[in-house]
Order: sequence, then C-alpha cells, then structure tokens
Amino acid sequence: MILLCERCYAPVDPAADRFYRLAHIDHSDADGNVFWRHTVVHVEACPAAGTVDPVEQHGWAA
Repeated sequence: MILLCERCYAPVDPAADRFYRLAHIDHSDADGNVFWRHTVVHVEACPAAGTVDPVEQHGWAA
C-alpha cells in the first residue's frame, strides 16, 4: 500500500520517514457501527498543500 501524507500529498516511506498515523471517523451506520478513515502525516513540517505548483513538484518544464 502506498502511503501519502495528508498535508503535502508526498509519498511516505514507512522504512525511512518519520510519520504519525491518524484515524478520523468517516461515518456510522444505523446500527451504531463506526467506520474509520486512516491517514498519515510527516512528523516534520510539510510545505502547505497547494503552495507548490504541480509543474515544479514533478520537475516538468512549463
């Protein structure tokens, strides 16, 4: 499974990167079962999402 940081959308390598695992309640059904959405974020600060132009992020020429 590929892990993506929820803040910067960069790949997270479980063997090399420090990261937090988070769980958010996604929804619940009428029977009271709760469904969770699991995510990860880097421990170190990420650039804010949307501040990097996709062309710059991938190294593509404009």
